[in-house]
Amino acid sequence: MEQGESDDVAPWTATGLDRLRQAAEVLVDAIRTHVSDVAAAAEVTDADKVLVAGNHLLPSLLTYADAQFDYTGTAFPLGVVYELVDDEEDHETDNDLGEVPVAGVTILRRTDYVVTNEASLMEAARESRRRSWGEADSEGTAGDVTHVGEAVYQIAHADGWDALDQVDGLQPTGAVVLVQASEELLGNDPDEWPQEDLFDFDDDRLLYRQDDVHFG
Repeated sequence: MEQGESDDVAPWTATGLDRLRQAAEVLVDAIRTHVSDVAAAAEVTDADKVLVAGNHLLPSLLTYADAQFDYTGTAFPLGVVYELVDDEEDHETDNDLGEVPVAGVTILRRTDYVVTNEASLMEAARESRRRSWGEADSEGTAGDVTHVGEAVYQIAHADGWDALDQVDGLQPTGAVVLVQASEELLGNDPDEWPQEDLFDFDDDRLLYRQDDVHFG
């Protein structure tokens, strides 16, 4: 995800500040883990361990930068981390679409996760639902979260899709974002959307691609 493309932009609001604080707590824990992992690499031959530790820390850095950007409009200083990600992982296409006018764009995004602990995932989802519903959930309807699909939705609804990267019970393995030129765009009436090929991808119309690899 590029800087500022959060699903939950909340400039100068209590919601945005709460998200920033939550991201800070996750980041602090991630830094502690990073220190331990780096300390375990005591020799030059352990350089790969340092790289792996850095990849573990990176998502928390980016999540915090996103939260700060959404709350304040600036991601300095951690926003510079995006430049490193772009340099190492982004791939521009070799076609000439960047030289011609584009009527519209379609962004296709895929992130894959291993379900490492379904019970923890369900509990995280119920807590997210309780926070979202507040008093409306006083009768305990959060307990209605009974399957992984609903759990993922409840967490994303409360904190944005990128919050899934930090959920106990899920381990991200990889992600890809594809941006392609499009002439036929989805309108504001889902009943008129195509029933097939909703996620159709055409390599000839690819404008940009970003790959993210996560190490478990």
